[in-house]
Amino acid sequence: MPASFFDKIKLFKAAEILPGHTATEPPEEDPPQTFLRRLLKDPWPLLLLTTVLVALLLTHLPSETLTNLVKGEVAPADIVAPFDLTIEDPEATAQGRAAAEAAILPVYTFDANVFANTEEKIRRLFAEGRNWTARFPDNHKSDALRAEILDKQGVDLELADVQTLVRLKFPTDLEETLISLVAKTFSQGIIVSKNLFIHGEAERGIILVDEQGKERPVRVNDLFDIGESERRFNDDLARIEMPARSRAALANLGQIFLTANVTYNKIETEKRKARAREAVVPVALTIKKDRVIVRKGDEVTAETVRILDQYSQRIRQRSRWLPTFAGVFILYGFLFLTLWSYLGRAFKPQQADRQFRMTTAALVGSLVIYKAFLALAVIVSGALTTPVFSRIDVFYYAFPFQAATLIFAFLLPDPVTLVFIILNSLTAGLLVGGDFGLTIFSFIGGLAAVYGVRLYRKRYRAATLRAGFIVLPAVNALLILAFHLILKRSSIAAFPAEVAMGVLGGMASAVLAFLLLPLVESAFGFVTGSKLLELTNSELPIFRQLSQEAPGSYHHSLIVASLAEKAAEEIGIDAPLAKAGALYHDIGKTKMPEYFIENRTREFDLHKDLTPSMSTLVIKNHVKEGAELAHKLKLPRALREIIEQHHGNSLVRYFYAKAKQTYDPMEQTVGEESFRYPGPAPQTKEAGLVMLADSIEAASRSLKAPTKDNLKRVITDIINGTLQDGQLDACDFSLRELRTVAAAFLTVLYAIYHPRVEYPGFSFEGKPKSPNDAGSKNKKNHDHHPQPPEKTPGPDQSV
Repeated sequence: MPASFFDKIKLFKAAEILPGHTATEPPEEDPPQTFLRRLLKDPWPLLLLTTVLVALLLTHLPSETLTNLVKGEVAPADIVAPFDLTIEDPEATAQGRAAAEAAILPVYTFDANVFANTEEKIRRLFAEGRNWTARFPDNHKSDALRAEILDKQGVDLELADVQTLVRLKFPTDLEETLISLVAKTFSQGIIVSKNLFIHGEAERGIILVDEQGKERPVRVNDLFDIGESERRFNDDLARIEMPARSRAALANLGQIFLTANVTYNKIETEKRKARAREAVVPVALTIKKDRVIVRKGDEVTAETVRILDQYSQRIRQRSRWLPTFAGVFILYGFLFLTLWSYLGRAFKPQQADRQFRMTTAALVGSLVIYKAFLALAVIVSGALTTPVFSRIDVFYYAFPFQAATLIFAFLLPDPVTLVFIILNSLTAGLLVGGDFGLTIFSFIGGLAAVYGVRLYRKRYRAATLRAGFIVLPAVNALLILAFHLILKRSSIAAFPAEVAMGVLGGMASAVLAFLLLPLVESAFGFVTGSKLLELTNSELPIFRQLSQEAPGSYHHSLIVASLAEKAAEEIGIDAPLAKAGALYHDIGKTKMPEYFIENRTREFDLHKDLTPSMSTLVIKNHVKEGAELAHKLKLPRALREIIEQHHGNSLVRYFYAKAKQTYDPMEQTVGEESFRYPGPAPQTKEAGLVMLADSIEAASRSLKAPTKDNLKRVITDIINGTLQDGQLDACDFSLRELRTVAAAFLTVLYAIYHPRVEYPGFSFEGKPKSPNDAGSKNKKNHDHHPQPPEKTPGPDQSV
């Protein structure tokens, strides 16, 4: 649009800048409403009611107290389990722990220091002997040397062995041979005696732990006791060639230095037994709801008393229902209050109220569905004998946590959908006792549901099915895999079952969303693309009636629909809604079509004999008739509002000007209020577009020469006049959007009124033309007559 478009925008309404212009009287106040109606419209009762319902559904009333019985007493009546209860079976648990403890092998320690100390003693012994022989080369004094070795090193040698070693001067090769043989025997492991085993070592073996902490299972036969080690030492010694006296001396030394280097480690063995006992999971005994604990006339056993005591204890814990209810009530009261505050700030009051009511209703409805699925899961898990499916938590993934989320993603903006996802995820986790993993599962699944609906085109309801059957199962399976990897779950058999439940949950969400979507649309007045597609079918009876009884209005509506749809697409709002609203905006003209100029089929003007005020009443009445007809057709609320608002409270300028010319200003005045539509003014951008398109299309028909410049002037003047009259105040149009709308209108209108070349040899306007004249005209600009219109029409000149 040209820069002059912005120069013509006026920031003050006509009543504020024209001294002689009387302001429109404020609308009459609505009649007082009853207390019940005011209660229903006020959000506070709904907030309180929803909070109470959610708190009741998330908490459980305490069960009745069971009868207290004593062991040996006869049961006076059948006692039935009031709810599922899982308790520990102490006998089975004790047996399992005893078996785990018995499976622990005795731990023995292999002490490498024993050989190291023995080697050091041998070397000191031989060093001392060599020093002694060096000091006393002639008289070796073997008795004195034997006594000194016993005193200093604690080694009691035979005198003959000392004499032999002294005679040989304690040779180094004999020393190394002794150390080598001792080391070889020690490496096998030596215990004191195999007759001292009292822990079943001979039958089961032992665990041998070295000084580095490395352990290995060992059979008892692989170890030596003292006697076996001496025999092994002598066998190895016999294979070495040496003098008999030296061999005898080494044999005696081997008996002295060979000692036990493998000992029983009682502390470590007991630690391992304790860990084995702790690792045994208590054996659970599950008592299903409605199971008969003891029958009438049966003797009460100790096991029965134990079960009854467990139920009594659990009932006492459940008796703290009121604090739990109060906590949930406070939590959700705060959440709903925050939600209402956010919606009130982010959206218009009517939109905020509808979204708040839908969010609370969806949360309560979803919670009821979850409770139903939870009850079904309890029944199924109790009926199945497979260990995997006997766990109720496996069935949590099959709950339709994303059913409402799919509906929200289809109908509401993403910010509101995200808020519901958060509330829904929190509710899912609290429902099963504060399961944080299920909260994460529901939250990420909700985000996937939104993505799926966007991916498969939001305007079609089948997008919910595609998202639930393709996107959600894949995301649920990946989440379950992530939980198994993060939490290091050992039950691999449960993984396929959980994945199957996750796939089933995604599909169940899609089916529920697809079935409930039409009900939600109808209950909360939403208009989806699928619904609009049905409502804009040209074969509908209302359009056939309009085309037959008011053909001019029908054609006018088609052009207005093209204008509104094009402009809506350009500024990014709901184009199908704008188009549908434009198609239906003049259905009220079917009541008296002949009073509207576009439907006049004869020269006689029906308004000729009517006063301006009566003509205005007839003209304004088409809005009321259209709204009533829309109610009969059960059109969605959004379309009914467009019909009611497409003229706003604008002035019927033609008859208002005619009235001012007719009436004597000295005798009476003409008030604008009588010549204005009842309103209200457009409240949405879609309604505002229909209003502008309606006025501009009607005004463009008054042009004798619909050139591009003339069309620009019409569009500019109509938009400026509508802005000046305050009709677009509630639509929140920006200047950029208005400029885009004007350009879109110009594109469509110029395409409708596009120029054509004149047909040579024809005179369609009654003037004979020669071929030369036609040829000369073709040389001119193909646009229509360049002269401007005699008078720019007003925005409501559509009579």
